Order: sequence, then structure tokens, then C-alpha cells
Amino acid sequence: MGIFIRPIYEVMKPSHLPDHPVFLRLSPEEGSRLIELGELWEASQGCLVYHPGDSGEDLLLVLEGRLEWENGSGTTTRCLPGDLWGEDRLAAPRPLESAVRAASKTRWLKWSRQTLIGIISIDHSMRRGLSPLRDKTGRLISGLPEALPHNHGDSPAAKRLRPSLRPAIAALAPAGGAAFLLHLAAAAQDSLPAVMPFAALAAYMGWFIVFVIKRWMTDYGYDADSLTSRVFDWANFSIESRHVPMDRVQGVAVEQTGLFRRILGIGTIIVKTSALDGELVFRDVDRFKVIRRDIQSLTESVSLRALGRDRESIRRSLEKTGVSSNAPKLIESAEDLLRTSSRDSKRGDLRFRKSPMVLVGRLLLPISAAAALAAGAGIAASLVAIPVYWIRLAAVLPFLWALYRLEDWRNDSFGITDGYAVDLYRKPLGMKESRRQVALSSIQNIRTEQNGFLPFLFRYGNVILVTTGGAADTVFENVARPWRIQGALFRRREDDRLRREEMERDSRKDDMMRFAEALDQIHRTEV
Repeated sequence: MGIFIRPIYEVMKPSHLPDHPVFLRLSPEEGSRLIELGELWEASQGCLVYHPGDSGEDLLLVLEGRLEWENGSGTTTRCLPGDLWGEDRLAAPRPLESAVRAASKTRWLKWSRQTLIGIISIDHSMRRGLSPLRDKTGRLISGLPEALPHNHGDSPAAKRLRPSLRPAIAALAPAGGAAFLLHLAAAAQDSLPAVMPFAALAAYMGWFIVFVIKRWMTDYGYDADSLTSRVFDWANFSIESRHVPMDRVQGVAVEQTGLFRRILGIGTIIVKTSALDGELVFRDVDRFKVIRRDIQSLTESVSLRALGRDRESIRRSLEKTGVSSNAPKLIESAEDLLRTSSRDSKRGDLRFRKSPMVLVGRLLLPISAAAALAAGAGIAASLVAIPVYWIRLAAVLPFLWALYRLEDWRNDSFGITDGYAVDLYRKPLGMKESRRQVALSSIQNIRTEQNGFLPFLFRYGNVILVTTGGAADTVFENVARPWRIQGALFRRREDDRLRREEMERDSRKDDMMRFAEALDQIHRTEV
């Protein structure tokens, strides 16, 4: 009997993606990269690809064969070659209600949800290509049915909301009433100016503009993975943004104080979290009861999804030991996402400094002093009877001061390396050096602050790392575009979490494989 060798062309991934609407706007290079990041699987006829209760947080592209499953009405749905399975579940994943099986020998490409989120977080062109594009009637033309969240922190949530504008509309009635009364008073007394009624409307318009700007700059959001909040404080002219993973939500409450809010139908949502910085508040929003139910449903789904992932991981491990002869088989693994990305090829080697505008502010005084001494040397020499060259030589001192401040700015850096967020500060000339690092695994939340008009105008601020164990918060001060650094930190923290979870799963897999081997030995001895 000869040895059967599978032909090489059968184990290779396809060279290009099919003409599916989801991939319509991807370039050939982007399509090839997406193929590299997918796993190639196959299953024989009747094999269960997913069981009920599995998380099913994957996107499958059927290459050959057929997948079948029952929908909610009990009818059978099929995926044929070139069809996708799971694209409608990526934005809001939930445990599977029915099994998915191979109706014939089937082969497919698989991308996990986390892989797709990582792709669109790193590659902006890939994000545009996979984002939904609809026509005027709302029909999907290309892309995924719903936009995926970017990888934690640097993207708007799937569902965004702002504080209600109903109070501004309701305030129009008393403003109009006041204008009408002033009009009657001006008509009754000639001493009052005729433009008196417009004073009430002018006051209302001024208040209305401030009100709308404040509401427009306050933004809340939630999706399957997280809750976000971006609040503008008009009194202090500051912006604070927060991000809380959905698995840290402990409870959701609503609050509707005062008769005015009850009449307008607006309320406040209070999300209690396990993070040290406490509650997340969505203040004065419309449909607050519906939003509370959505957040509660997503919170419950997070725990069920985690159970499904663990169960599926254990089952795959047991299937590798040969416990089941009819199980899906991994034919070709995926390329590593970070290795295929030129922008993120150096894992953990992310560094950034304080905003250049901070440097400009620190250099302004010494450079101005040097320029003043150099330009006014003649006048100063005539006043104090000192040679001009001595005064011009004195201008070197502010210049050296400026160089010192420049070097001080360059030596103050922040970074992410080897699973740690690092704050590194070195004084020029080696006078002082300090290094503070925080493990990404100990970071509970990451907030940003922009306090004052200048940080708001020049787009810099603080990134605050809230850590466990009661330790003092780590602050990356005055960095440019703090929301981008917040997003990068969230991505790295999520990568670190997934890596640690994978190590724990591998450890459990080894235990399960040894258990399966021992069980098989017992069965053989009993036969």
C-alpha cells in the first residue's frame, strides 16, 4: 500500500478573495494580507463546526462544500462556496443558539473577531474597506453590515449618544412668554424702548449657544466591548474622557430627579464598575431606560461569551488528542498580525514625548531674553557703560538656558515596552534620572484630561493610568493628542490580556490532553 500525500495545492490558502460585497473595496494587496491573517480549516460531512452555546466570534469564508444551521424559525440556512458566515454577529456577538455543521466535505477560511479588530485598528485603509457603505435607501453596498469597534479606546463606540437637547427646546416657551410680556409693557409705556422684547430673545440665544456647545462636546457611547465617556466641563474649560471594558460593569442604575426631567422624559444612567475610579455617568440622555436595558444585556452577554470561548477552546484541545474522529481540522495557521504590519512590527517599542507646544512655551522666555540682549546691546552699553561685546556675550547665557530646556524636554519620554507602561525622566548633564513603570495587566482604566484653553486649542493633555492595589495613578503629562495615546495603551493592554489568557488556556489544554490520554489508557485496559 502506498502512502497517500495530499497535493500541495489542496493545503494552500486561496490566492485572492472571492467577489463578495464585504471585500469589494479592498485592494488586491489588502485582500492578500487578509488571507494571510486567516486560518484554513476543513471538516468532513456531518462534522459539527460549532456547538450551541459557543461564542462563535468568527468570520468564516466557505471555499468549498456547504455549512448548514437552523435559524430561529426552525428552517435550515446554508452557506455555499463564496458565502460568509458570521458577518452579522461581529459588531454585537452573542452565544450561538444552534449548531453549525458541515453538510459535505467543507473547507473555509476563518478570522477571529479579535483579529479583524486588530487589523482595522492598525490599518486605516483596511478599516475604510471593511466599514459599511450604504446607498440612499439604506441598502448595504459593500463592507460589513455594521462597523467593528477599533481596538479599545481610540474609536467611537458602535452606539453614540449625547445629552438631550430637549431642555433647550423647552426653554423657548418661557423665553417667548417673557418677550411677549415685555412687548405688552413697551406698548403700554412710551418710556420703554420698542426693542425691549428682543432682550429676552437675545438672552435666550446666548444661553442656547453655550448650552448646545457644551452638549455637543459631551459624548457617550457603548458597544459589545466597552463603555466610553467624553465630558466637557465649561466651568474649568476641560475635557475628560474615560473608557471602561464591559466585563468590569457591576451594575446599571437610572436616576430621574425633578419634575422638569420627568416631563421632558430624560434621565441619568449610572454605571457601577469594578475600576478604582468608580462610576461612569451618562447624564441627561433620552431613552435612558432603553439604554440601560441594552447595557445590561451586553453585560450578561460578555460573561456568556467568555464561557463559550473557554468551552470551545477545551473542546478543540480534546479534539487534537483524537478523542473525536469527526472534528474540524486546522490545515494552515494564520500569520501573526504584528509581524505582517509594517507600522507595528516592533512589539512593545512605542515611545512618545510631551507636546511640542510645551517645548515652545518653555523656550519662549530664554529665546526672548537672548534676542533682547543681542538686539539692544548698543542701547544697554550706553546706559551702563559696559562694552557692547560683553552684553552680546551675556546673550549666550539665555541661549544655553534654552538648550538646557530643549534637552530636558527630549529626555522626558514615555513608552510601552515588554508589557509595561514606562515613564522615563532624565535631567540634562546626568543630574537626575527616574524611571517608573506600571504593568499593563495592573491598569484598570485609562483616562485623559485637557485642562484649560491652551491644551484644548493645541490638542495636548494628560493620560492618567488608574492602577490596582491602591497605588498612585501614573500620569503621562502634556502629551500631544492624548486620546491617541489612550487608544494605543488600550490596544497594548488588550494584547497583553489576550496573551496571558492564551498562556492560561495552553496550560489548561496540556492538563486536558494529559487527562484525555489517561482516560484513553483506562479504556484500553478495560477492553
